[in-house]
Amino acid sequence: MTEDYARALQDILALPDWERGAGARPTRAQLFLERPATLLDALGNPQTRFRSVLIAGTKGKGSTAALLENILRAAGYKTGLFSSPHLHTYRERIRVNGELISKSEFARGVGELQPLCAALLATRPAFEAFTTFEVMTALALNFFARQKIDFAILEVGLGGRLDATNVVDADLALITPLSFDHTQVLGDTLPKIAFEKAGIIKPNKIVLSAPQAPEALQVIENVARAKNATLGVGERDWLWLGGHENFMVAAEPRAGLWNGYWRVENLRVPLLGVHQLVNAALAVAAAQTMRANWKLKLEEAAFRTGLAKTEWRGRLEILQERDATQPFIVTDGAHNGASAEKLVAALKFHFEFDKLFLIFGALRGKNLDDILAPFVAPTTRAWTIETQQPRSWRADALAQALNEHGIAAQAAANIQAALDNARALASPRDLICLTGSLSVAALARAAFGLARETDAL
Repeated sequence: MTEDYARALQDILALPDWERGAGARPTRAQLFLERPATLLDALGNPQTRFRSVLIAGTKGKGSTAALLENILRAAGYKTGLFSSPHLHTYRERIRVNGELISKSEFARGVGELQPLCAALLATRPAFEAFTTFEVMTALALNFFARQKIDFAILEVGLGGRLDATNVVDADLALITPLSFDHTQVLGDTLPKIAFEKAGIIKPNKIVLSAPQAPEALQVIENVARAKNATLGVGERDWLWLGGHENFMVAAEPRAGLWNGYWRVENLRVPLLGVHQLVNAALAVAAAQTMRANWKLKLEEAAFRTGLAKTEWRGRLEILQERDATQPFIVTDGAHNGASAEKLVAALKFHFEFDKLFLIFGALRGKNLDDILAPFVAPTTRAWTIETQQPRSWRADALAQALNEHGIAAQAAANIQAALDNARALASPRDLICLTGSLSVAALARAAFGLARETDAL
C-alpha cells in the first residue's frame, strides 16, 4: 500500500500545481470554480452531506481552523479538517477527528478521481487540466462524506473568490486578518485583497471577520450587504481579554448571530503569539454562532478542552528549551511582512534573550523587503538556507539580500550546517529562530527528529 500511496501522490503532483510553481493557469477565469464544481458533481456532490465552515484570510487561517475543529471535537462532534500547506506529508492536509487520512484511503481517492477527471476533460476540452489543489479538494470532501462527519472546517488555498474550496456552499464563513501576500494574483492593495477574500461570503448566511484595517473592512461590509449576509466583526461584536493562560471572550446580543449575552472564560491558548489570541477569539465566536444557529450542544468545557489541546506545528514552535548550556531554538513559517512583524513581536513577548540568531529561507515570489524589515534591528547574525521547495531562493542569493538589508549573513550548505554555526556563537541567554517559509519550519522539525513521516518524492 505504501507503493500505491507513493504512486497516487506522484500522479496528483504531476498535475498543474500553482503552489509548487508547476503548470500554467487556465485561460478563462470562470473555470476556477466551474471545473472543481463539475468534478464534485460527478462524485455526487459529497460536500452537501455535512455542514461546512470556510476560512479565508492572509494569516491565521490554519490556526483558526485547528482551534475551531478542536472545540467541536471536544464537544463530541465528528470533524473533518482540510488545510494547506503541509509540513511533512500531504496526508496532513486531510484529517478526520484529528487523524490523518490513511495511505490506503488517499490512494483509493486518487484512483476514483483519475477516471472521472479523464472523462470530464474528454468532453470538456476547455477545462485544459485539473489542478493538484482541485483534485485534493475533491478528494478531501469525498473522504469526509464517506466518513460521515458532522462538520468540515475548510481552509481556503489562495484568495477565496476563485479558490476551489469556494464551490462549497458553506454555512459559515470566517475571514482572518488580512495583509499583503500573493499580490501578483490577489492585487496590490488591501481593498483588492479583501474583495478576493470576501468572495467566500454566501448569500443570506453568516460571515465573521477578525479585526481589519478600515479599508479592508469596508470592502467586507459592502460584499456582506450586497449578499444579504449577516456580518460579525471582532472588537465590535465580540471582545477578548487576558493572555494565553487566562483568556476570556464575551459578547452582547447580536441579531442573526446570537440572542443573548455570552462569556467564556478561564481559557488556555497554547499557541504562542498575541496574534493567536485574535485567532482564538474568532474560533470561539464561530463556535458560539454555530451553537446559537445550528442548535449545537457546546458546553463551556468543550471550549476549554478544545483550545487547550490545540497544536498547530511549525507556528512559533519551540524546538529546544533553554537550559544552563543551550539557548532557546524556535521555528515559525512567517512568509510575508505582516507575519514577520508578528513573529518578532512574539519572540520579544514570550522569550527573554540577549542576541537573536536567524536561520532564514524563502520562496521566490515573496516580498523579501517586507519580510526582512522586522528582523534588521534585532538580528545579530544570520545564515541562509535553500529549502526543498521548487520555488526556493538559493542560499547565496538570500545571503546577499540579507547583507544588503544590513543583516550580517552567510549562506549555509544545509540546515544542519546553519544550526551548527548558530549554536557555536549562541550563549544560553540567546535565541535561534528558523523562519522565512513553512518549508523552513518543516526542515527545522526534521532536523530535530520531529518529522515522523516525510513523503519521498
